[in-house]
Amino acid sequence: MGMDDDRALALIGGGDLGEDRTELTLEQAGQWLVLSLTSAHFFDLDLMLVARIPGNGAMDFVTDPGRELRTLDRCRVGDVGFWTMMPLPHEQDLEFRWHQSSLIQRIVRTIGLERLPGFR
Repeated sequence: MGMDDDRALALIGGGDLGEDRTELTLEQAGQWLVLSLTSAHFFDLDLMLVARIPGNGAMDFVTDPGRELRTLDRCRVGDVGFWTMMPLPHEQDLEFRWHQSSLIQRIVRTIGLERLPGFR
């Protein structure tokens, strides 16, 4: 199962898609769309932000609307992704939030977005 470019562009609400990568790390920069089996994840590595849009049948998570990225432990095509996010101010009892994605299908740079989808 994969996602075509037209559907991916509709998810990001404009802009263009750039080069594909097999792995995303914190050493990279820019905005990235990570498509897993069940959801789309948007990373802005310049601002250290991540947001998720759950796909059909995927559960909603408290971290979906967007969070400050803390770590990017694993984000590779063909693997399950794992990253941590900073808590919001009202979550002072938490050290961090974490997310484990479904199997990652594609990692592609997004170009020309004014802001990351999912952020209010």
